[in-house]
Amino acid sequence: MVRRSVSFFVTMSGAMVFALVLTSFMPDNTMLNDDNIRMFFIARSKNANLVCYDLNIDKNGKVNSEEPLKVYWINKTDHMGERSDLNYFQKKMAYGYNSKMTGKGIFEISLVAFQARKVILERDQKGKYRGRIVINGKPAALSKIFVQAKPENSMKVSWVELTGIGLEDGKIVTERITPD
Repeated sequence: MVRRSVSFFVTMSGAMVFALVLTSFMPDNTMLNDDNIRMFFIARSKNANLVCYDLNIDKNGKVNSEEPLKVYWINKTDHMGERSDLNYFQKKMAYGYNSKMTGKGIFEISLVAFQARKVILERDQKGKYRGRIVINGKPAALSKIFVQAKPENSMKVSWVELTGIGLEDGKIVTERITPD
């Protein structure tokens, strides 16, 4: 199944810019990119750039137990498609994560800026990795986190929306969360 979504962004000058995000879902709901397995990504209202979380695997397909996810930016604006690493501040305060191995090939992921819910990296029944999380009270494979910044201060969050595929019925499930 191929899902397409169009995101619109209004710039400071009022001009409207749109970005087509094409994401391929395998039948097991795992998102793929060109060289790794994409577990999920973060999109933001601030601009079209994405923060991607890919399974960090070696050439034999084994997950790196010290750093199970590779996290990086994909530029969707001025340098379309260019990848870049997170800087120190972004890792420690916004988009980084902590991980703990809880079983053979199973990792508990805690996102630095969203520690309320853990993402469990695990294999599904077909042996493909997914990021399991509870979305709107249902177990789901996480595919996207959208962060809506406050218009008056892009460093503050108005709300966060989780999107995934329900593990029980295969339907898209979403949940909007507002900070305390």
